[in-house]
Amino acid sequence: MEIASFITRSVLTLDEGASLRDAAIQMMERGVGSAVVMTGGKPTGIVTDRDALKVIAEGDDGELVAVRDCIAKKLLTASPETDVVEAARLMREKNFRHLVVVDDHGSLVGVFSMRDLVVGLLRERADLLNTSAPPA
Repeated sequence: MEIASFITRSVLTLDEGASLRDAAIQMMERGVGSAVVMTGGKPTGIVTDRDALKVIAEGDDGELVAVRDCIAKKLLTASPETDVVEAARLMREKNFRHLVVVDDHGSLVGVFSMRDLVVGLLRERADLLNTSAPPA
């Protein structure tokens, strides 16, 4: 089963120069745990609520820290065709809660999160139970 049907496609995106404080505010307003960092129209990283907490815990000023300073040097991405089990394995191995999903041209498609995984699997399980139940 591919992750395509589980992906969150309405993704918060930020310019790489945005402050971590702005990122945190926008994540709170949207009720999400991550924002995709964009450079030149392409995703170059992902910043999460954990990144904001880390900066605060270290005593840094989130207004002075740009999101580009909080992202990994190389963005690990997945395609919509990535198998759900493979995506989950990758996330577990890398200790990620979010994977940026891109198309063959490197353009942003969405984000696959642990929440998307759980909700999608529960939805599939419910569908299976409903279709395998004998008619009343």
